[in-house]
Order: sequence, then structure tokens, then C-alpha cells
Amino acid sequence: MQIRIARWMITMKPLNHSYHLSAKCSYPDISKSMIVIHPKDPSTRFLHLIYEDIDGVLFFDSISQRAQVLDAIRNASKDEYILLLGHGTPHGLLGGFIGDEDAEHLRDRPNLVGIWCYASTYAYKHSLKGFFSGMFISEWCEAIDNDIKAAPEEIEEMCWTFAGLFGDLLRDGKPLEAIAAELMSQSNINSDLIHFNYSRLTYRTTGMEELPVKEDYWGYEVPILEG
Repeated sequence: MQIRIARWMITMKPLNHSYHLSAKCSYPDISKSMIVIHPKDPSTRFLHLIYEDIDGVLFFDSISQRAQVLDAIRNASKDEYILLLGHGTPHGLLGGFIGDEDAEHLRDRPNLVGIWCYASTYAYKHSLKGFFSGMFISEWCEAIDNDIKAAPEEIEEMCWTFAGLFGDLLRDGKPLEAIAAELMSQSNINSDLIHFNYSRLTYRTTGMEELPVKEDYWGYEVPILEG
């Protein structure tokens, strides 16, 4: 535990994050192998909290590994966790890792996770199962573009808290459906920024759910918010 706290202090900006590391000393082996695709980018470094300290992670962060990424996905069991993390568009994960042409390899995978801007639109478009973010404000310029008043420090706090909570639930061995339900809970929403991001999270059980949409600032179709 002391080693883990030291790594937290070294790799993360020392803000007073509302997410706190679990006091557990070990975590269950969630699967024989978890595939994580997280392109190198300092602006999304907070996402490593989702998968750190999980056994059996098969990790990719460079476009030079694209062939290996696709081989790993094709050879993965249907129930294996596949995490796609970073920046993106409705056409896939930026960095050239995953695009529209690769969606066929992601279908019928209930433990697929996509955390990038407009991952939910990509999922609806390609009939994917799993848990996805919509437009997700992680930078101040994105808040301005979407008329959300939030200081840069608030945005950073929200990002680290979201990833930390997600990772803690994952390490606790909870199924993805339960993780999604907890992250999407109204109890987590206490600001306009959090409402914007969390209201756009979606969990798809069949891959055939319809998408009620509207156009956002960028002209992309996104889920219509309730309430």
C-alpha cells in the first residue's frame, strides 16, 4: 500500500481529489487477460487509474502496435475486458488505433469499454455492447465550447475522480453492468460539469438499443439528456 501511495503522489498532480485510493492490499484477477488500448497523451494520463494494479493487463499505447492490437482483439474471448481510452470522435479512438473499419471485431463483447469523446455514438453506430462515454469534457477549452462554466482545477478534479472510482469498482471485481450503474447514479452529479459528462454515459446490454439524439456544439449526434 505504501508503494501504491508513493506512485499516486509521483504520477498525479497533488490536488485534494475527492477520490481516495482503496486500502486493500490486493485485487482479484479480473480475467486471464485484460486488453487496454490507451494512446500516449499527457492530457489523458488520469485514465491510467482505471487499469493500474490489475493483473493480466495486455497494454498498448503506440500506433506502431496497431497490428498487435487487432490480433489481440480478434483472439480475445467474448467475455474478456477490452478498454479503449483516450481522445476520439464518432469514428473511433484517435491515434489510428481503432476506427469504423475495426468495429466488426468489437461486436458482441459485453465487457467492452470506450472512454473517449463520442464513444457512445461510435457504439450506437456499430451496434456494440458495453459501457461508453459521450462527449466528455476533460479540458477547459471543451468546457467553453459546450457552455459549461468550470475552472481548470474543477475539470481536472472531476477527471481524476471519475477514473479513480471506475478503477476501484473494477478492482473490486464488480461486473461491468454494476460499475456502469454506479457511475451513472444521480448521487454522483453535483455540478453542471459532472452532469454534462455523467449524463452522457451509456450502458448497452444488447447492442441494438436505439439512440435518441440531438446535435451538440460540434454538430455530432449525441444522446438526448433526460430531465
